[in-house]
This record gives sequence, structure tokens and C-alpha cells, in this order.
Amino acid sequence: MMKRSSKIYKYLLGLSLIKTFVVPNSSIAFFPRINEPNQQEFESTSRQIGKTAIQLIQFGQYKEAIKILKLALKLNPTEETLWTTLADAQFKSKDSNNALLSLDKVLVINPKNASIYFAKGSIYMNSKNLENAILMLNQGLLLDNKNETGYFQLGNAYIMLKEYKKALHTYNKVTKLNPNFWQVINNKGLILYEINKKEEALSKFKLAAKLSNNAEPRLALAISSYSMKGISIETLNIAKNALIDNPKYADIEYQSEQLWGRKLQHSAKLFFETKEMKKVVREAREKTE
Repeated sequence: MMKRSSKIYKYLLGLSLIKTFVVPNSSIAFFPRINEPNQQEFESTSRQIGKTAIQLIQFGQYKEAIKILKLALKLNPTEETLWTTLADAQFKSKDSNNALLSLDKVLVINPKNASIYFAKGSIYMNSKNLENAILMLNQGLLLDNKNETGYFQLGNAYIMLKEYKKALHTYNKVTKLNPNFWQVINNKGLILYEINKKEEALSKFKLAAKLSNNAEPRLALAISSYSMKGISIETLNIAKNALIDNPKYADIEYQSEQLWGRKLQHSAKLFFETKEMKKVVREAREKTE
């Protein structure tokens, strides 16, 4: 057995102590090793954040959604869905300019995404920038010429400009794609009423009312019927039930938002002032105050 006091023992002990305290890599000696996430993990995390943002938007928490979406886009700046969700939150928080910029980011990633042009067109329409709206909608339709909603929105833009021939021509394209698109049929009726083709307008409102139980075509049918034939029990019942379903149509500003022209609005005013309709209209307006 070797004595502890021997020179050889002391030498070997010294070597072992040196090996114990030598730092092989100063960057990892005193800190735990951290695995850096790869791009796939970044993308997965960003999508999870995106799903959370959609839920926030559904609950009206637009500012919070915008904050976390910007974080998600730092992790994954080429994800189209994140940009479109951000644009949605920005638009709903009344920040149309930034919403348009976010949609432009998508077009940089994918310039052939027709839905983005349609979305930009809708934003421009909402801000009454109809020239840009028409430009964007037409661009979208060049990429997707079977898009019913795109043609519908384009026709609406022409109505807002009172370019009725162009509106009818555009709506006819929708009808070829989908003969039962009741909103288009209804809006054709709105145009026909404004250009004094009341019989044709009446037939459009009747057809739209058959295809949909929505209040608008039923009320427009009642008003145009009153204008042409006077009051009847059937007309009164149709109008009363329509206003019960959607009392907002008693308001002239709401009628304008729904693209009703001056002639139909004037006929509505006369109809609403009849003794048979006054109480119903008054109650409808009270519900919207």
C-alpha cells in the first residue's frame, strides 16, 4: 500500500484536482444547456398564437389580438393567415389604413391570392373610396372569374356610383353562376325601381322573398306593391312582419346603407305615414333607439 506522504501520491492527487477544476467550455460550465427552437417550432407556436388571436377577435378584444399577432409574425413573418387575421383585427378596430398595409404584406408573399384583392375592395368600399374598390375587385376577378361574391360587391360599388347599367351587367354575371343568389336578385329590383321599371322591380322582390326570408326583399315588395296598387291586407302583413324581423329598415339612413335609392325611400316614407303603418313604424323606431 502506498503511503499518502509519498511524492508520487502527492503528484497524482494534484493532477486529479486540476482535472476536476479545469473548465472545458466557459459558456456552458455554470449554465444549463438550452436547446434553441428551430424554424418548425417557431411556425407551430405562431399558429397557436394565431388561433388565440381569432378567439380574441370573436370576443371583440381587437387591440389584444393585434398585439399577439405582431408577436406571432415576428416568429413567422411569411404566414399569410397571420397577416389576414391581423388585417381583420385592424379593420374591426377602425384602423383601415393599417389593415390595407397588412393585406399588402400577403400580396408580397402571394401576389395571386384573389381573396386579398376582394378584402381590400371591401375595405375601400367601407370607406367610400369606390374607385379603388372597383380597381381591387376587378383585379381579384381577373384571378378568380367564378367568384360570385366578388361580382356582387362590384355591382354594389356601381350602384353606389349610380352607374346602374354597369351594376346590372355585373349582377347578371352572378346570376349565370348562381341563379338563386337572392341578394343579387333583390339589388336588381332596387335598380329597376330607380329607373322606373316598377313592374320588373316588383317581380324581382317577389322572387328574392321566395328564396329568402330576409326582411329586406319582403319590405321592398310591400312598399313597391303599395306604390303601384295601394294598400291591401296582404301588403300590410308583409310589411309589419318584415319590420318586426328587422326594425332598422324604418330608419332612412339604414335604408341608404342597404343601397335603397331615393325613389324607393320616398315610396317607403309615404307608406310608413299611412294610418295603418304609423304604429308599426313608431314601434320599430323605438326598438332601434
